[in-house]
Amino acid sequence: MRLSKKVSLISIAVLLLVVVVIGTVLLSYAKSQIIEHTIEQAKAEHRNLNTSFAEMTAYYLADEDSPAVQRTLVIYCFSRFATDTSVLIQGEETLYARTALDSAQLLPLQIGEEQKVFSGEVEGRNILLVGQIVSLNDSYYSVYRVEDITYIYNNIQQMIVRFILIGIAGLFIGTLLILLLVHRLTKPLLMLKEASAQIARGDYNIRADIHTRDEVGELAQDFNAMADAVQSHIDKLTDMNERQSLFISGLTHEYKTPMTSILLHSETLLTADLDKKSTENSLAHIYDQCRFLEQLTHKMLSLLVLEREITPQKISLPDLLEDVSQNCFQTLMDHGTPLTIRCEADSVTGDYDLIKSLLINLIDNASKASEPGQHIHLRAYKQTIEVSDNGVGIPEDSLPFVFDPFYMSDSSRSKKGGGSGLGLAIARRIAEAHGAELLIESKPGEGTTVRLIMR
Repeated sequence: MRLSKKVSLISIAVLLLVVVVIGTVLLSYAKSQIIEHTIEQAKAEHRNLNTSFAEMTAYYLADEDSPAVQRTLVIYCFSRFATDTSVLIQGEETLYARTALDSAQLLPLQIGEEQKVFSGEVEGRNILLVGQIVSLNDSYYSVYRVEDITYIYNNIQQMIVRFILIGIAGLFIGTLLILLLVHRLTKPLLMLKEASAQIARGDYNIRADIHTRDEVGELAQDFNAMADAVQSHIDKLTDMNERQSLFISGLTHEYKTPMTSILLHSETLLTADLDKKSTENSLAHIYDQCRFLEQLTHKMLSLLVLEREITPQKISLPDLLEDVSQNCFQTLMDHGTPLTIRCEADSVTGDYDLIKSLLINLIDNASKASEPGQHIHLRAYKQTIEVSDNGVGIPEDSLPFVFDPFYMSDSSRSKKGGGSGLGLAIARRIAEAHGAELLIESKPGEGTTVRLIMR
């Protein structure tokens, strides 16, 4: 059998195996995620129904002793929040239901149990049933949410069919590409010519994939060595340009918080009639911020451009946290996000201004991610400084990239908040310069925690 045919058959077999395995895994995962999301959504709506029903019923039944009136009020309160999928049962009596489905038989409930879920086929339909017993005025009521999710299974079936069709088309296209590539691989001189032409057009990443032990192979090695030298020189120039751009962008980003503070105090001095002590305090604050900007400029230049080592010193954590709080005061006030500080350690070793800049970045990010009224928590313990919030959180698929320069998991929100995608990138560079570790934990809707662990 010719080599080209052998390679083609093996490649097509591998492609088929990969498509089948990956397709099976993806479809299985997608199906489980869709069903799980549907169940979680139904449970959440059921919890909302329980809470609203219980609160309203407790209010109306507070001073009512008549069983008949209580029964009427319970039905009334439930109907205020119920939908066509809601069922209310007391004992064996159904008080409210717009479905003929026997919810109690499909999903028996016990007092004290958490939410229970039934998912299965009933009379040819896929039914999702969520239930729980609610206690009101020494009486127990079974609250159900019934949902026909047949359409979801139909959508999943359609998704599988579409994927199979796409997979077949992909296999067909992949087979043609394999045949074409294998044919081309038997012509090393044409490959070398094509690689030379692509490099001439500016694609310096191209290399001649030729490993024959003859003159053509030696020529290909020399060609690749030449291309590597050109690429190395281009990489150095690109890296230098990126470092200069990162320094300028990073410095601009770092200037924002102290400049806001300077402008605030300057405006106060210009517009308010202050006493001597207040005037001196404002001028001292402006002076401190200007000094901080001067020091930060030099240190950011060393950190982002020259990559010099820092000179660590002992830092008082109570003083550092208070200083950070003062610098973030205006930002926190603008966003309506109070800062709570908890210091359980005395000191760490590092560069005061860079650690301060790192914490200001983390608090600024936490404030932007939080709604007004939500607290930001700054805590120091052992060799760890932690900033946490209860804001929108970060999607799991974005976590590996949040430390990349200019990356923003939610670009629209970040732009509205004045973000540039540099805060966490700079924070990581500062942590690395200290030999420290910067860890991030986040769940959408629950908030984010970032820990700086000093060595």
